[in-house]
Amino acid sequence: MITVSILDDHTMVLKGLEIMLKDTTDIQLIATYTKGEELLTNITNLIPDVVLLDINLPDSNGIELCKAITKQYPDLAVIGLSNYNETGFIKNMMRNGAKGYLLKNTSKEELELAIKTVHSGKTYLPNNLKNQLLNESIGITTSSFIPKLTRREKEVLQLIAKEYTTEEIANTLFVTVKTIEAHRSNLIQKLGVRNTAGLVRVAFEKGLLV
Repeated sequence: MITVSILDDHTMVLKGLEIMLKDTTDIQLIATYTKGEELLTNITNLIPDVVLLDINLPDSNGIELCKAITKQYPDLAVIGLSNYNETGFIKNMMRNGAKGYLLKNTSKEELELAIKTVHSGKTYLPNNLKNQLLNESIGITTSSFIPKLTRREKEVLQLIAKEYTTEEIANTLFVTVKTIEAHRSNLIQKLGVRNTAGLVRVAFEKGLLV
């Protein structure tokens, strides 16, 4: 029996995944969480074989969380969950310990296959995402693809390009430093870069900055 835990801050997503796994004979859902802190607090006492981990969380960075739990529990397999199919998200999750990546509109059959695949020690990506990564690796880039940014992310990006510090951006937009750090992290993930310099460069290349 493969034991599974799910972390997602959307109740409807949790319920949907729970229903899909309900009738499986060799997969058992043992816990669901809506916050990263809940997972970190409880996983020590209830270690699953596989974690389905939402990348975008309100209280923590899903990619950093993936890195932390796979380092502490190397036998645990993480599958990233996201609404985004940008290759940057996929690469960052895999670099930080994930064994698989699924979009939240996945089917029951694919969900089961992904769980069984990563539990066996292999990696799992849907075919369309594999093709995107393959095309990119051989130089067929989707340069016309523009990642979807929220209004606030666009504002933060513009201020980053103007060399504002995190504190200055927070003061300008009347939000906390932690909120700006979260937006910066999401921008880096969406554009598939490693740092602020790469973020600004790729943003210009894709026409997100003028």
